[in-house]
Amino acid sequence: MGEKKIIETPTCDKLREVDATVLLRAMSSPKWTKDPRNLSKLKDINRAREEMDQVGDVGLTVKFEKIRPLITSEGIEEWFGSSGEFYVITTILDGSGRRIEYTTQFFQGIKRGEFFPLGSGGMLIGFIKNPHWFVDIHMLIMESDSDIRNFGKFIEEAKKEAKLDDLLKFVGAVATFDPTMVSQVVTGVNLFLATLTHILKANGDDYIAVIHDFYLKHQKYGEGRHPKQGLKQWQNVEAAYGIELTKLT
Repeated sequence: MGEKKIIETPTCDKLREVDATVLLRAMSSPKWTKDPRNLSKLKDINRAREEMDQVGDVGLTVKFEKIRPLITSEGIEEWFGSSGEFYVITTILDGSGRRIEYTTQFFQGIKRGEFFPLGSGGMLIGFIKNPHWFVDIHMLIMESDSDIRNFGKFIEEAKKEAKLDDLLKFVGAVATFDPTMVSQVVTGVNLFLATLTHILKANGDDYIAVIHDFYLKHQKYGEGRHPKQGLKQWQNVEAAYGIELTKLT
């Protein structure tokens, strides 16, 4: 299967500059959508969707380029030159109803101020063929005191408690784009990770941060580097990641 760059999508590129939460809130509001003052913005939203419909089959890849934990006194002792052990649990999903995809990775011997060793190509989070409607990315970062062999059990326990699989089945059955559905998925994944964090903290691990972003189809699924330059801080971590879209032929 060949890959090539996607055709130009100027309106999607314009909407990528809008915060996805703000865009979703506007699309969900009957008052906003019926206000004639917003007609040009509504035209942009519809045009962006049409641009992506014309693209055809695409593949979406998410990679983290850099991750650096920031040490604070909140629940974590200062290292004074010693090293720590960290792990990340990442999830990526779209509106297709497909089973949630998650990955885990463990990092040992990380000294204060050091980046996680992600390699020259970065850390692959996931690949989705023909994403539906949106993409949601979460990364939970913890400092480890426990046996990582139990991760799978903890993840399944959190998914069951948050009823995440039921939510994904519901989303997959929805035939048309519904902004409120996207909000439900984001809330559901937040609940899943909050539950998982509680389980892991009870097991002796320390919370560092949750990295969370989502992007709509109308925004070309957030294609590009985030942030555009440098690093962005999420709670006690600095990071940068990229979303790549390729046209599949």
